[in-house]
Amino acid sequence: MKRPIILLLFPIFFSAHSQVSDKTASIIKSLEKFDSFYALDNEKVKDVETRLYKDASSNELIILAGKGKNEYIKATAIKVLAQKADQRLLDIFKDFFYSKEKIVYSTSCLSHEQLISAYIFETVSSEDKNENSFSEKDRTHLEKEMVSLVLNAKPVNKELLETLSYALPENQDTYTKIREQVIDTRSPELLVTLAKYKNPNDIELIKSFGAEAYPAIEEFPDPKFLPFMKEHFKDSSSFPFMFALSGFCSEEANEIIPGVIEYNKSINKERDCDNGCLSFLYQQIEMKKCTLNYPLLADLWLTDKIISFNVLDDYEKNHTQAETEKFLLDGFLKPGEAEIIAVNAYDMDHVMDYVSGDMTFDATLRLVTLLQKTKKISQNAYEKAVRNSLQNIDDLDVDGFISKLNDNALVLQNKDVLLDRIKNNESAYGILIIMDGVKALNDKKLFSDGAAIVVQRKEEFKEFSIWETKYRNFIKENHIKE
Repeated sequence: MKRPIILLLFPIFFSAHSQVSDKTASIIKSLEKFDSFYALDNEKVKDVETRLYKDASSNELIILAGKGKNEYIKATAIKVLAQKADQRLLDIFKDFFYSKEKIVYSTSCLSHEQLISAYIFETVSSEDKNENSFSEKDRTHLEKEMVSLVLNAKPVNKELLETLSYALPENQDTYTKIREQVIDTRSPELLVTLAKYKNPNDIELIKSFGAEAYPAIEEFPDPKFLPFMKEHFKDSSSFPFMFALSGFCSEEANEIIPGVIEYNKSINKERDCDNGCLSFLYQQIEMKKCTLNYPLLADLWLTDKIISFNVLDDYEKNHTQAETEKFLLDGFLKPGEAEIIAVNAYDMDHVMDYVSGDMTFDATLRLVTLLQKTKKISQNAYEKAVRNSLQNIDDLDVDGFISKLNDNALVLQNKDVLLDRIKNNESAYGILIIMDGVKALNDKKLFSDGAAIVVQRKEEFKEFSIWETKYRNFIKENHIKE
């Protein structure tokens, strides 16, 4: 009995290929082994699209879009149909409406999925002429038809509705249907769509979602949510809570922040992330530039040695020069490395500054910039801050710090700090990096004194496999006599 069953399945399996020309079949051959649209394969896929556009008929593309061997052949055929402005894509959208088939996009370390139905909608609705060739009138018509199907389908395709919620028209009919779906499905994604209507009657419904309510509150920052957020301040260790809280700029919201800061500082001790974790919280509080919160953030310089240039500028505007000098110096004199924020990672108005700015990924440059700002306010504070920085900066950054500070005369006034670090450092590699910084100062006696300490300590680091090679190179390169 098995043989007849196989024979029955045979024409179904090969139906797509049997209805397209050999030439078209050869064009899509390279896509048959795809298990994702991998970023590095973009040119290959574009080449297939170009050849299909030129050589495949629209009817062949319709067949491939519906019955292609895998999702990537289907998606490529859909893309070319859009480039040909074929309105039958609406029928294909209907065919895939309840399909769970998804396209995977991947890089070497990331991936995400997209429903084919959502892919069709986004391809059709794109205003990029490389994506489709529809006239504005036809594109609008197709969008409207597809959105209507999504909104009015029985049964509702919840996943597709969530995915395309951004494209839904904002009117009373949509509001009513979305609210019904929020109640029926308890979908946090649709709750955000509902929140866009900012209806006070939805506040209790939004709050009923608990920790999943915060993205909706971010969309609808009504003061009536603040007691709820104050009660659940321990949720502040998650980004959604803080993004929502940052949307409020009021005395009532400001009163929540001290508890948020102290709670997160307490749990950060368990995470062993020093000021790195606190830096993220700091930026979340600061992201919407609510100056009511700046004094609380300024206090963190005095308690935790963390500050942003925005908060410092605000402090300077509202205090005397003497007060600002004391403020900066009190923070610098605390033990440990300073955490300095140049550009807020969550500030969408300056995202390119964050991505491409010189200081974003250079903590040493941020420190030197803060020291230069300090110098403009007070030479005395600057000199003391430099000494503190030499004491606390990471071993691996000493060389770069001395170079970027470009104030050898002042650094040499603190040669005792450098020699003390060489004498007491527990890192074999660290003392050699510090010696690189010492060498850049061009003080022969200081370098000689430092080198003598290195030689004296050579036996301490024998257990480190890298030490012997690094040590020998150091001795040879600097012509040091042991």
